[in-house]
Amino acid sequence: MPATKPKTRAGRPLKPLITREAAVAAAVGLIDRDGLEALSVQAVARTMKVSAPSLYYHFKDKDELLQLVALELLRQVGEGTSPHAAWEDRVIALSLATRRVILRHANAAPLMLRFFPRRLMLSAYERTLTDCPFAPGHHMVVLEAIEKLVYGASLFAAAAATNHTSAIPAFDVARYPLLARAIESGPHGDENLFEETLRSLIDGFRARYGTI
Repeated sequence: MPATKPKTRAGRPLKPLITREAAVAAAVGLIDRDGLEALSVQAVARTMKVSAPSLYYHFKDKDELLQLVALELLRQVGEGTSPHAAWEDRVIALSLATRRVILRHANAAPLMLRFFPRRLMLSAYERTLTDCPFAPGHHMVVLEAIEKLVYGASLFAAAAATNHTSAIPAFDVARYPLLARAIESGPHGDENLFEETLRSLIDGFRARYGTI
């Protein structure tokens, strides 16, 4: 069956051949497949089978495209999280979602730091503090600790994934018996370890600050 051509009006497609959303999706796919160094406007254009000048109509330069890729990762973090859950459940769910997205797009993870959308995060900070169980004098410590733990741990894991290395290298158990015992008896699985670390941090807030 012959392929159908896009419907046109006065010689122009009714649906644009290029959109910013499609270009960002193509950029994310390219980075996932070939790495961050492979990304260029020309490479995205080839992936989309369009001309590079037509993409420059939508993006003034490569940095703007990279910034939108970082925003796309942030958008994916918000998918599937419930804004109506209890405070701790919401923080844990959002933190796990952040880690999963960063690891799913490990090659693009550095963009989350380079183009961290601090201004767009303001509403997320505000929502987190709306029902935060600790006194306002402790709120900045809570935000700072959770954010740095989540992004630090996730980006560290993403770097290990892109370099195909383990967070803890193989070692001589006889020489490091305490470390071997800690690994064996602790939470099994990187995500379980991450979640338990996060819950321990929140427990620490309660022990130090109490609740309101």
